[in-house]
Amino acid sequence: MSLERRFFVFLLVPVAVMVAAFGYWGFVFARSYLLDQWLISIHLQLEKVAHEISMTLNERLELINLIAKAEDTPDRDITQAFLIQELAAKSGVRFVDILRSQQSDETQGPKSQLDELGKDALQGSYTMEVCGDFGFCAPVMDPNSPDKTLRIIRNLGSTQPEGSRKLLVRISFESFLEPIKKMNLLEGGSAWLVTSTGQFLAVTDKTYSDRKKIADNGDLLEKTILDEIRKKPYGHVFGPGNPPAVVAGFYKIHSVNWYIVLISQGRIMLEPIIQFRFYYTLAGLIALTIILSLIRIFTRSVVNSISEISAAAVRIQEGDYSLKLPEARKDEIGQLNRSFNQMVEGLKQRDLIEQTFGRYVDKKVAQDLMNRPEALNLGGEKGVVSIMMSDLRNFTVISEKLNPEIVITLLNSYFSRMISIIERYRGIIVDFYGDSILVFFNGVDSNTKKRAYDALWCALEMQDEMEVFVKESVAKGFPELSMGIGVNTGEVVIGNIGAKTRAKYGIVGADVNLTDRIQATASPGKVVISESTYELVKDRFVAIREFEVCLKGVMDEKRLYEIDYTSVKRESLGPDRPKQGEGTL
Repeated sequence: MSLERRFFVFLLVPVAVMVAAFGYWGFVFARSYLLDQWLISIHLQLEKVAHEISMTLNERLELINLIAKAEDTPDRDITQAFLIQELAAKSGVRFVDILRSQQSDETQGPKSQLDELGKDALQGSYTMEVCGDFGFCAPVMDPNSPDKTLRIIRNLGSTQPEGSRKLLVRISFESFLEPIKKMNLLEGGSAWLVTSTGQFLAVTDKTYSDRKKIADNGDLLEKTILDEIRKKPYGHVFGPGNPPAVVAGFYKIHSVNWYIVLISQGRIMLEPIIQFRFYYTLAGLIALTIILSLIRIFTRSVVNSISEISAAAVRIQEGDYSLKLPEARKDEIGQLNRSFNQMVEGLKQRDLIEQTFGRYVDKKVAQDLMNRPEALNLGGEKGVVSIMMSDLRNFTVISEKLNPEIVITLLNSYFSRMISIIERYRGIIVDFYGDSILVFFNGVDSNTKKRAYDALWCALEMQDEMEVFVKESVAKGFPELSMGIGVNTGEVVIGNIGAKTRAKYGIVGADVNLTDRIQATASPGKVVISESTYELVKDRFVAIREFEVCLKGVMDEKRLYEIDYTSVKRESLGPDRPKQGEGTL
């Protein structure tokens, strides 16, 4: 009987198929369904609670602003007294009063009502000052304050004859937990009201009452929650275990930059699926015992071979590609081993390309480098390369006036166009420095003169594309940008720089810094090259401008040349010019 028939008869028995397929599918589906339903429910509830807390704060803020607007009315005291009474009657408001500071000389300082009101009235763990009618200024926190209250201060206007006046309102953080308590928390669950930095403002579980900040006890789950609320306005975090022992959801109150965090015990939330898992596991063990018995009797060799493949797969998962399975067998296992070994070689090749070169060079360039194994080792070798560096002029000044989203949009569009041209000329991108791009055209085992042409044609085409990009950007309402490019040819060290666990393929040497200095001399929209580069390309280009300049960090004056399309010699516009994007290694 063939191996295929043995598998069908002794392994794919109806009971095993039914238990494995139905049980696994049911378990995964039920677990996913319960978790998804909980996450949807919690998200909606937290969104509602956040809205209620925000509305509560806005309601208090409206009364505070009305008190401030009544400052200059004829019946100020009566109106403000009425509004203060209305505000004091609101839930959670513990203190409302107007503080007055009497005018005095500079040596004595202002006299205030601090002694009249008592220091306790001015204490609070979280203080916010009202900025106009739109919201609150940056808060001031005192996590060591024993009184866990929100203190709101509102300046009531210009200084009057009796002195400056400020409205002081203190609100208990516990009052903000009322809508949270209405959510019917699961047994063992708790809810927190925290700041964006993780400071506890209020909690439903008294075991947290003495805590000041999330993760101050070193808890890994709380650290994860703190990291997530710093990144997202809402989301969830699963604790360890499968199903998770703890599930946390959070939602941001945008008006005050607070977060509501809800903690639930996974064992209670997922109790039905846990019971299902127990019975399913029991049934699975019985079926597995039967199947293992059949395997031991009839397919021992198959099991051993599969075990070898599984062990090899684990080692591959850990990054060890050295293991090779025996290929001597003539049956399906032998064919599987051969296919497995071929797969390992493919994975090894792919990982080397992706991990070593895939992020910063074109795939064709990476493949050429892969053909030279020494290029994969740490360290490098000396070689003459052409280096190109581009930089956006005054982009820092321009970006300070724009929204971050616009800056990122501009840079992404700019880099996308420039990288496309660089890849066509098979340039190797070393790094991005803000809005600058550092590229080299590899000279190891290649024609240095041809690569110098590639670097110069690439620079000219980038400036040409930049004009198109600027026209499109200005039409969309973006500011007008310009770019300067420098090209230099010199000896550098080429290779993998870094450690075995983290490295990049790049170049090191004085000529890299010199290229940066050269590009700094390029006017907007121009390409400036060094004398060493010009000597390689002067048979096809005539500089439109030649000048000498002292470069920062360079002792001697350097002769530089400005090149553009008008400098191309007519006889060089023949078949020797690379076709669009055709470079040479």
